[in-house]
Amino acid sequence: MNSFFSNIAQSFTNNMITEQRYQMILEGLQVTLLITFCSAILGTLLRGLVCWARMSRRAWLRRVAIIYIDLMRGTPVLVLLMLMYYVFLAPVKTTGVNVAIITFAMNISAYIGEALRTGIESIYKGQREAGLALGYTPRQVFGRIILPQVVRKIMPVYLGEIISLLKGTSIVGYIAVMDMTRASDLIRSRTFDAFFPLLVTAIIYFVIAWLIGLLLNSIMERRRVKTTIAAIVLVLLGALGSVPAIVEHYEDHAETIPPLFRQLEGKSVGTIIGSIQDIALTRYAPQADIHRLTSITDLLASLQNGKIDCFCGENITITANPEIAEAADTIDAGMPPSPIAVCFKLGDTELQQDFNQFLAEIKADGSWNQIMNKWMYCKDLSAMPIPVQRGTGKSLTVATFPGLAPYNYLRMGKPTGYEIELVTEWANRRNYRLRYLFMDFASQIPAVQTGKANMAIGSIAVTEERQKNVLFSDGYYSGRILFYTRKGEIESIFRN
Repeated sequence: MNSFFSNIAQSFTNNMITEQRYQMILEGLQVTLLITFCSAILGTLLRGLVCWARMSRRAWLRRVAIIYIDLMRGTPVLVLLMLMYYVFLAPVKTTGVNVAIITFAMNISAYIGEALRTGIESIYKGQREAGLALGYTPRQVFGRIILPQVVRKIMPVYLGEIISLLKGTSIVGYIAVMDMTRASDLIRSRTFDAFFPLLVTAIIYFVIAWLIGLLLNSIMERRRVKTTIAAIVLVLLGALGSVPAIVEHYEDHAETIPPLFRQLEGKSVGTIIGSIQDIALTRYAPQADIHRLTSITDLLASLQNGKIDCFCGENITITANPEIAEAADTIDAGMPPSPIAVCFKLGDTELQQDFNQFLAEIKADGSWNQIMNKWMYCKDLSAMPIPVQRGTGKSLTVATFPGLAPYNYLRMGKPTGYEIELVTEWANRRNYRLRYLFMDFASQIPAVQTGKANMAIGSIAVTEERQKNVLFSDGYYSGRILFYTRKGEIESIFRN
């Protein structure tokens, strides 16, 4: 029992206290609450418009409302969110938070609008006629007789939609919004603890959902004390994100900061969450507006749409992707190369040593140079053959991030690339069978730690902190960090 509580205390310290990571959760909570309440208010206003159009006597207006409702119902919120961010609202210079508020408001208005229409139509028409007979105007009949009954009827549905909205905001990290879930992902990418940050986030979501339910039910039941308490607690929780953390200013380590990182203050910089570039930006450019995304495709789209000023990535990305070379200029970040390697669970020295022996074999017989040159200097990745497995023996599960060509990417739905051919060659020589788990970058190491995968190979750079949590093979490539800017904008962003 003492060991259990000791582990909990250690996890709390590592995930929340070290580097004051709790501040990321609080700031993410503030963003989550802001999106939830602003979307709920705007969506509630829009629902009246949707309901009015849906019940209009004009056929064309009803048709427009039906099409709108069907679109909102039939389109996944994540797809709608990314369409709004990268396509429809791309020309508008607005933040991801604003895009999220508009998107969720549009989505929830369709559902609540239909609930409102159903509630209105369920009221016996005789009540309307009786109100008019008593001398009320049609507006007074609706406001004093119909609407109070409708509100009571649809409140359970309304509360359910608001709770769903709260939970749905967990996807806003896909458009580089640092909400509570994305803050949890960022902490996991630093500590590689797959349990504690997620548990804390789940508990906070539960508490917020319970408080929102208490607030809305208390308003309906006209319990002023409970309403006030719930409202005050929610406001205080949101305000906690604005409390400044006591942080060590990066200029205290000015002599260790690469010069280009100094020039990122106040600029919007993209990176893949959990990557070595993310770690470098967090450490050397804390005053930058860091947008953490999940793929090179999203980084390039954000760069082209003006959402970010530049992004931080690997040097091999531009040599193997002509479309990126055509759209972006690059400049070396001035950091030493980072070895990239396969990682294994702590204690699994057998697989680690086996893979290291394999690397030594292919370096000695020339296969390593052949494989590396084939992929690193490829002109057309779409024409490259997909590595074929021939092993029939022991099955191994491989966690991988297929988002960085030519290291690792998907072609015709199958994994391929330099890393995939490397690990396939190893498996074929050792008679292993490989099963791949595709995931985002930050989830690879936790997948190995928790036993979901025997190994991970997905452009994982070796760092001192990561070596405390997993075993690494010998490096099979050394990557350099570059900054990518729009064509002709390097000098305007990096003056020296």
